[in-house]
Amino acid sequence: MGDTVMSVPAIKELRRIFPSTRITLWVPSGLAPLVSATGVPDDVIGFDGNSGGPMQRAFRMRGKLNSGNFDMAVLLQNAFESAFSSWLAGIPLRAGYPTDLRGPLLNIRIPLTRQIRGKHQVFYYLAITKFLEVYFRDRENSPKGPPDCSIPIKEENYIRARDLIASGGVELHRPIFCLCPGSVNSEAKRWPSESFARLADLLIDRIGAQVVFLGAPQEKGLVEGIMSMMRNSGVLNIVGADMMTSMAVMNLSALVISNDTGSAHLAVASSARVLTIFGPTNPGATAPYGANTHVIQGYAPCAPCRHFRCPLPEHPCMSSVEPEAVLRKAEEILSGFPRARE
Repeated sequence: MGDTVMSVPAIKELRRIFPSTRITLWVPSGLAPLVSATGVPDDVIGFDGNSGGPMQRAFRMRGKLNSGNFDMAVLLQNAFESAFSSWLAGIPLRAGYPTDLRGPLLNIRIPLTRQIRGKHQVFYYLAITKFLEVYFRDRENSPKGPPDCSIPIKEENYIRARDLIASGGVELHRPIFCLCPGSVNSEAKRWPSESFARLADLLIDRIGAQVVFLGAPQEKGLVEGIMSMMRNSGVLNIVGADMMTSMAVMNLSALVISNDTGSAHLAVASSARVLTIFGPTNPGATAPYGANTHVIQGYAPCAPCRHFRCPLPEHPCMSSVEPEAVLRKAEEILSGFPRARE
């Protein structure tokens, strides 16, 4: 999800560069609603990431890609599988960075310079579209303003979001805080459950906040455990809500507080304010990108690391972030002006 949101500015650029071209986006099936909502693609091809390994999926995808009669594949991410699938499907032009041993499969090889490597991932993707504009249009029109990762939210999604949170007793005229305590791809990125419970209580007691928990369906048990540690009741657990409804809830909130996971990037896509808690990873090139993004960083001698689960019982990088410090950061971000969409 994070990679997809960070590629949104490049996707929008493809439409600007090729205004009358039929553009199809090829994404994991679960992300199809998100990329469709950008308004860029004419079509979306989804694939099931659990249907075998990269080689098996490549051969399965060959037929779908063949049926599209595509002239060019623009490979934003550095996956060998996507290049191999495009080559198998006989797509005439295959453009991307010649990384991950896929150079021989590409016939438009975009130079990956040290300057590009040193930039945020948003600009890593935009460098591809910049190259293609020069290659095909013999021009270079730099986009006006900063890259925009936002994705439009339809009124029907707002209606569902309002109905969902109202059914749980949440009122729009009072500040809403969305907490995202999960991290499907790395347990090491999770702020301790007791810290989220303490933060939720602090938000309620000191700000009069209404707390809503969001996340992936498999994180329901995690959130229930956090709620059981809290002193206050009345918080709302809507973990597992569909992606576009979750985005609308985030947009209705004063602040989203999340681990370094897809939920933080989804908050950016929804144009919400977001505070991301980092520990085993550095914000660097893959932090949520946008004017309303904020970071609080934990520290430990062993960080950064690539462990899926912290081998140390005290999980020092994440436990070094105190709930009171997150509360102070949240108050600093809001500066007394909680944001809500009536």
